[in-house]
Amino acid sequence: MLGFFINGDAVKKLLTIASMCIALSACSSSGSFNIPEIAPDAPRIQFENMFLRGVFNWWEADASYKFKRSSSGWTVDVELIADGQPYDFRLSDAKWTPSQSCGGKYKGQPVMLGSTVYLVCEQGSENLQFTPSSTGTYRFTATAASAGEVALVVSKL
Repeated sequence: MLGFFINGDAVKKLLTIASMCIALSACSSSGSFNIPEIAPDAPRIQFENMFLRGVFNWWEADASYKFKRSSSGWTVDVELIADGQPYDFRLSDAKWTPSQSCGGKYKGQPVMLGSTVYLVCEQGSENLQFTPSSTGTYRFTATAASAGEVALVVSKL
């Protein structure tokens, strides 16, 4: 049995010092320590240059699918046919700029009528899918959610 006692605060300090030593020694084989760079803030989404692009418009940056400012955010209205098949789509500027191309967090991410879905605006985002319940005009409303994300709601007019 050990003949000494270490209180809880001393144990925490020793563990903290040990963790720092391990972390510092693992950073570089040369023994030097480099402070990691802090990632810059994500670029602001430029809604005034965004288009709704998808299978319904051959993925083109067509002027009739350009988002317009409204009291509820940025909107575009689209006539969709309900044939039971989902429409693949995403938001993007005319050049498919990675920081201005917004899509799902995973392949085939569904968008439900009246529900908010959060899109990521970065290279590697995936197409979203919306399946209209009936033929008609649908409004796609986008607003800034956080750095590099967009909140999207689809409603039927």
